[in-house]
Amino acid sequence: MFAPRTCFVDVETTGTSPKRDRITEVAVVAVDRDGPALRVTEWSSLVNPGVPIPSDIGWLTGISDQMVRSAPPFSELAERLYDTLEDAVFVAHNARFDFGFLKSEFARAGVAWTARMLCTVRLSRRLFPDRGSHTLDAIAARFGLDDSERHRALGDARLLWRFAQRLYDRLPRSEIEDAVRSLLVRPGLPPTLGPDALERIPSAPGVYVMVGAAEHTLYVGKSVDLKSRVAAHFAGDGWDERSLRLAREVERVDWERTAGEIGALLRESELVKQRLPAHNVRLRRCLGQGALKLHAGRPRWVRAADLPEPAREDHYGPFASRAASRAAVMRLAAEHGLCLRVMAMEGRRSNNDGPSPCFNYQLRRCRGACVGLESGEAHALRLREALEPWRMPAWPYAGPIALIEDAGIGAGCDWHVIDRWRWLGTAHDGTQARALAHAPQLPPFDADQFRIVQTALERVARGELQWIQLP
Repeated sequence: MFAPRTCFVDVETTGTSPKRDRITEVAVVAVDRDGPALRVTEWSSLVNPGVPIPSDIGWLTGISDQMVRSAPPFSELAERLYDTLEDAVFVAHNARFDFGFLKSEFARAGVAWTARMLCTVRLSRRLFPDRGSHTLDAIAARFGLDDSERHRALGDARLLWRFAQRLYDRLPRSEIEDAVRSLLVRPGLPPTLGPDALERIPSAPGVYVMVGAAEHTLYVGKSVDLKSRVAAHFAGDGWDERSLRLAREVERVDWERTAGEIGALLRESELVKQRLPAHNVRLRRCLGQGALKLHAGRPRWVRAADLPEPAREDHYGPFASRAASRAAVMRLAAEHGLCLRVMAMEGRRSNNDGPSPCFNYQLRRCRGACVGLESGEAHALRLREALEPWRMPAWPYAGPIALIEDAGIGAGCDWHVIDRWRWLGTAHDGTQARALAHAPQLPPFDADQFRIVQTALERVARGELQWIQLP
């Protein structure tokens, strides 16, 4: 495929201006090259744009105001989408359109995002210069691709992925790679970095640290391809103010290799917390993560550092912040008719005649727990059921384990030692791993590590990652 990680992306919007209009749907088909095999994952979501959808746009896409009313705003999707797109070549049809909208939405969420961009319109023109039309409809017709899901984000993203597959079926690989190489936005290194700065960085998994004056840490990142990721930071297309400031301030790029993506993710999370880099806005915000615990039928906020082992009590999350947990509960309340007042999320008004209805009850969005139409026990049960998808699972092993990440033939392995969702460290052989497993006490719960380990265990379940039980 075009790169070690390629993301075929499409967005649906309320209009054509990234500054004035908003995204209503986003979809990504991510293709990871794992040796000779390809791993394909899909993700899509409707997005509440916070503004009405024009009727002509709704007619074209089939997305209505009613469909997006209960969808999350982009700010709630930003973290997951950032993680999905990170390290990838960003592929879209008329890519500047999709790239521009996503860059603007990320900026409104306080996130600096960039990527190496590949436009399939330009790629089609480069490979088939004699063809008159290079619209997505024309490409689908030319290659006999299924376009029954056109004008919905996931349907169009899938169509781009099928187009890429068809290219590799019909054309020599070298011809495709030459075209892609010529079309990818090229990096322009800041003058503060030497001309050979990129050459020293390997095309391998790991973490990198951008360092400024007085050894000040500016940015910490990770990648399955360090060289490409660092180069993408300085791509000359579409820089925003934060990217320009980073380019002015950076004086050195340090890096550490890891065996694979899991080690890079864990090390990045650790370095961000240790060094508090100035430009890691998204990850620094995660320092306020936590979860919810039910107490007397009400959700209560618990900081991640204060969480006991999740297996002992019912905890739900984790959430990026207290505000994010509140937004999630508010959305669940609207979807399930839960009472904000009973959950102590809305103040009580004095009423000499007895309990007064909450605001949602007056809008017929509450089943009446606030006025005695539903018992506290019944409401608490429904709240627990609504939160069930957020329940933090018990540790599924008898004790500590090692996730073994192979760096390739002759390059060694990383043994990531995990116990009860806590990362105890990374070893390079079984002896070191067993020593880490005998740590006198567990470190505090870390929400970032929890998510990373959860994803890794999904790979274990699919047979993509080795693990062993440690004594």
